[in-house]
Amino acid sequence: MAAQEAGGSLEGARVLVTGGSRGIAAAIALRAAASGAQVAMNHCSEADRLAGHSGAGESLVETMNEYGGRAVSIDMNLLETDAGRAVVRKARRALGGIDCLVLSASIQVEKRFVEQTHDDLDQQLLLNLRANIAILQATLPGMAANRYGRVLSIGSVQELAPSVQMPVYTMTKAAMKALIEGLALEYAPHGVTLNTLSPGLIATDRNERHRADAANWESIQNRANPMGRAGVPAELVPSAVLLLSPESAFITGATLYATGGAHIQSSDRAVQIAT
Repeated sequence: MAAQEAGGSLEGARVLVTGGSRGIAAAIALRAAASGAQVAMNHCSEADRLAGHSGAGESLVETMNEYGGRAVSIDMNLLETDAGRAVVRKARRALGGIDCLVLSASIQVEKRFVEQTHDDLDQQLLLNLRANIAILQATLPGMAANRYGRVLSIGSVQELAPSVQMPVYTMTKAAMKALIEGLALEYAPHGVTLNTLSPGLIATDRNERHRADAANWESIQNRANPMGRAGVPAELVPSAVLLLSPESAFITGATLYATGGAHIQSSDRAVQIAT
């Protein structure tokens, strides 16, 4: 079934998800597969191993295929030269095309500004910006030619509430938001929408070290947002599915903040800890 005919679901859609083996992106990929989408899940097995989650990508693809859909793994480090375009080529070969794109792969370096090294800067700029730009350049023309496409960039509450703990990451997320808005203008006449889903504090492996100390984690949650708790990846999935579905045809250039209210400007706003 063509993506345009799938109603409010992702049935039949061909979906490429970057950084998809863990966290928010994994939850989105899993729901897409469960909805009948064909999913190409990009991940880096070495990054998973270093994060203490060896085999996460392979395990996720196996689970997605158990739903009866079609899921493939594209194990590729987006820091490598021309990796962004290579991921798109592999996804097209595997799926026959790309209807939906989820840009989630990113690097966070938690250091104050003057402590960030050249390597810290290079990795964040390369993955968070240059790789995403290459993927978009390789994907958008095909979507425009098909007169259909959905792009969802995973942003951050730090676009509005910057963190002193990760200033370069914050900058890259704000830059991606601006890029998505600009491209939304260009591709709106071609049936292609581009939107951003920006989470606040979400309990993922990125912040699991903070959860090792229960009292510390409770304090972080209490200060994170008006709800006083962290979200979980599953709570972002319905919004992601909407923005990737045919029913979102009149939504483009939008940023949806899923933050428990942390994005609301307040004089006593606490410092945020990113997803």
